[in-house]
Amino acid sequence: MFEVDKEKIGKHIAELIDASEYKSDRQFGIAYLKLRYGSLDEAAIPNIQNRICQIKKGNKWIQIEDLPIFAELLRVSIEDIVSAGTSYAPVTSRVTNYSIASSNDPDEFEAYVKRADKLFLNPDEYNKTVIDYALEAGNYQFLKYLMDKKHIWFVGPDKKEYHNSFGEYAAGFGAGTDIKRRAPGYVDILDTWLKDKDDLRFKMISLAIKHNDFDMLNRLHAKEIPLLYTINHFLIFNPKEDKLPESKNVTQFLQNIATCPNTTLAYFFEPFTIESAIGDDKNTFFFPYAGNVLDIMIKNKASNTARFIEMATKYNKTVLAQLLKQIDNGINLSKEYYDRLNCPEVYNDVFIRNEALRDYYFYSNTGFVAFTAPRFAKKDAVNGFITNVIHVTSKSSDAELQFLINELNEIYDTFVKYLDEKENCHLN
Repeated sequence: MFEVDKEKIGKHIAELIDASEYKSDRQFGIAYLKLRYGSLDEAAIPNIQNRICQIKKGNKWIQIEDLPIFAELLRVSIEDIVSAGTSYAPVTSRVTNYSIASSNDPDEFEAYVKRADKLFLNPDEYNKTVIDYALEAGNYQFLKYLMDKKHIWFVGPDKKEYHNSFGEYAAGFGAGTDIKRRAPGYVDILDTWLKDKDDLRFKMISLAIKHNDFDMLNRLHAKEIPLLYTINHFLIFNPKEDKLPESKNVTQFLQNIATCPNTTLAYFFEPFTIESAIGDDKNTFFFPYAGNVLDIMIKNKASNTARFIEMATKYNKTVLAQLLKQIDNGINLSKEYYDRLNCPEVYNDVFIRNEALRDYYFYSNTGFVAFTAPRFAKKDAVNGFITNVIHVTSKSSDAELQFLINELNEIYDTFVKYLDEKENCHLN
C-alpha cells in the first residue's frame, strides 16, 4: 500500500520529465496534445504547459485521463506515477533486467545473480543494466542487498583505483562487481560499466538520503569526490580542474540534500578527513558542493538556511586561521634564514613576505586552498595543507540572512586577496 501525495507525485513527474527526451514543459505538452488528440492545436499549448508546470510544483493533481498518456510518454507504469515512484510494478512476467529491478524478493535477486547466462552483467536492448533500472526504480532493497552481499560496490577498497579521467563523467571511486565473466567469446561489461559511471553512485546516494541511511552514505563516500584522494598541498598535486563534476544526477543529488531533514543536512555540513592515495597524507575537507546546496536553500527560502551558512562560515574561519598561522610561520623561517645573509636592502620585509606566500595557491572556481611552508634545508620538515572553503552566489531579501551570506563570502574573498598579493609581489 502506498501513499498518494500531490506534492510527491508532482516532484516525481518533474524528475521523470527532466530525465526524458523532452527538454521542457512545452515540448512535453506538445507531445501530450499530439498523443491525446492525434493533432496539435497551437492555441492549446500554453494551457497544457501551465498545467504541467502546476502539477510538477504540486499545486494541481494529475487527472485520471492524464495518467495513461503521461505513463506512455514517460515510459513508466501508471502505478509508478501515482505512487511517486515508490511502487514500481513490472509490465511483463519475463525475467529481464527491467523486471528483476522491480522485485522485492531476495531469492529472486540471488537466482538472477547466479544465472549461467550472466544477464546481470550486461545491458539489455535499451542499453541499460539491472543497476540502471534499479536506480531508476528506487529499489533500495535490491541495491542494498547487492552491496551487502558484495555483488557490487560503488566505492572500492583500494584508493589507488580512484581516478579523475575515465569515461564521460571523468571520475570514479573504483566501483566493481564480484560476478565472474563467462568464458571467452562473450561480452560481460558491468564491471567496466560501473567503473565508467560514477554517476550511478550519485543516484544511489540520493536513494540513501531518502531512506535516511547514514551507514550507506558513509559506505558510498557521499561527501567526497575522487579528486580529493589525488591532490595534496604540493603544486604538482594541486587540483587542475576549474570546476566540480557536473551532471543531471549531481544536480538531482544536490536538490535532494537541500530539501532533506536537518539531521541529514548536518551530515553533509561537517568537515571530514580522508587518507590520500598520495603517500600517507591525511587531509581535511568540507563538502565540495556545500555552496551549491546553500544557493538552492536560499532560493527556496528554506527556514533552516541560516544554521547551515553559519556552519560553512565556521569552517572558512578555521581554514583562514590555519593559513594565517602558516604564513606567520613562513615569515619567521624566511626572516631567520635571510637575516643570516646580512643583506637587508635586498632581503627586506616585502621580499620575506613574498617568500612566505610563494607556495600559496587558491582556486576560486572550486574553493580549494593549498599552502606549503618554505624550506631552507633538507632536514626541515615539510609543512603544509590542502583543503577547501565555501561561498555562495545567491542573495536574500531577508536582511539578517544576507548579513550571514556576506560574512561567509567576505572570508572567502580573503583567500582571493592573498592570492592577488602573492601574484602582485611576483610581478614587482
